[in-house]
Amino acid sequence: MFAIQFLSNETFPLKKSDSAETALLFMSDWKINELPVVEGGKVIGFVRESLLLDKEDKRVELCMDINTEIYCTSEHMHVFEIISRMQQYQLNSLAVINADEVFLGIICAKDISAKTYENSSLTQMGSILVLEVAAIQYSLAEISRICESNDAKIIHLMIESLKDENNTLHVSLKLNKEYLNFLMSSLERYGYKIIFTNSPVDPNQSFDDRYNWLIKYLNS
Repeated sequence: MFAIQFLSNETFPLKKSDSAETALLFMSDWKINELPVVEGGKVIGFVRESLLLDKEDKRVELCMDINTEIYCTSEHMHVFEIISRMQQYQLNSLAVINADEVFLGIICAKDISAKTYENSSLTQMGSILVLEVAAIQYSLAEISRICESNDAKIIHLMIESLKDENNTLHVSLKLNKEYLNFLMSSLERYGYKIIFTNSPVDPNQSFDDRYNWLIKYLNS
């Protein structure tokens, strides 16, 4: 998924002649913290909420940051890079430009989040497993092999580093299978620690097992 796919239909750029007060009202309505200033189809600056709060009686032109590089993204930038850029510079919107630096529109973090989820495998049927594993022992190839040997496929994966002295990872797996009791038994045989699952209770799986996994997750 690329920047051009996330253009907002509800968010618009500012003009140089707009007042800081107008810009703040737009930001409040659209729940974003920055907006591009566009003239002649090109982005000439960006204003951030923090720069406007004490300058409501001034024009946007006098408050904008003309260093537009961090605020603009190519129409072909991948969503992973977009999220990284927003996180790095603490932004929740970016201006999208083409190869000729012509302004195409604005993308907002809230729209990226909603659309990414809507189009992701997270919406598919299946259950979730969370494994706790030392980073040095993590192998996606091995985990995938164990899953597939139990007729389950990984359709989404997320890794969280606990940043502890053991460099522990929490590996969250979304699988295309509802009942995971046999898979969980296989993973445990290979030494994987299961700390959470939302897999429905299988007739052959005890409630105590699911309760213990939940407690492990809450205490981790």
